Amino acid sequence: MAAETLGALVRRWGPARELHPAAWGTAVGEPGETWVEEEGSTLWLAKVLKSPLTHPGTPRTRLVRRATDGDWATYRTRAREAEELRRAAQGQAAARSLPMRFVGAELDLGRTYLRLHFTAPDRVDFRELLRELGGSFRLRIELHQVGPRDAAKFLGEVGLCGRPLCCRTFLHKLRPVPLELAFEQGLSLNPERLTGVCGRLTCCLLYEHEQYREALEGMPKLGTKVQWGGRTGKVVALNVFQGTFTVQWPDGTRSEHRGTAPEDGRPPSG
Repeated sequence: MAAETLGALVRRWGPARELHPAAWGTAVGEPGETWVEEEGSTLWLAKVLKSPLTHPGTPRTRLVRRATDGDWATYRTRAREAEELRRAAQGQAAARSLPMRFVGAELDLGRTYLRLHFTAPDRVDFRELLRELGGSFRLRIELHQVGPRDAAKFLGEVGLCGRPLCCRTFLHKLRPVPLELAFEQGLSLNPERLTGVCGRLTCCLLYEHEQYREALEGMPKLGTKVQWGGRTGKVVALNVFQGTFTVQWPDGTRSEHRGTAPEDGRPPSG
């Protein structure tokens, strides 16, 4: 019988806040704990989110021990050094007139490996810059291009609601937000109200989508024609909170009704 493989879902400490499965080493920890994880020849800090996981797929890292006060002190030092290196890399990219904006940097606990995250309007040939950075920093360096939504997560700004960005706090995975969600929720296409700091549609449009769909069941669609008393009107507005719809008649008057769409020849309910 094959031995059971136990693992955990962890989130690495740092600006990327990356989630991935990890395998337990000689001991198994509890959710909420911070452990030192080993990835190749590098060490990082990771918070355990779920544990244990049976057969967690292909773990990328191995959890070797619980983090000590010394590990935390090293992590804080590396975070400060990573920020200094990010600023230096930004200066060297600007000197080469490369349209790169470095938004985050991660430095391993042993100070041997640096990952720099950047945004750019298009693909960038950074090979010469990478060689220059490797020579001046004397580190193994990876340059990783990210999109605007990931960039917002790195920067950790505040959303329209006045709270820290969801992608920075609790969202584990960024999902695409189609424009159809705004149409289904009857929202006006106002970019200032619908787009987040990343310039994309706000993730919160996803949160109430199912509730909107349930509330709209049985209600007429916008533009539906209804007949009553020899008059034909058109549904021009829906109020999902009240469960009502508004009909506009040929004389320009409007009336609000509750319930499902009326059948031909019957008055709307409400």
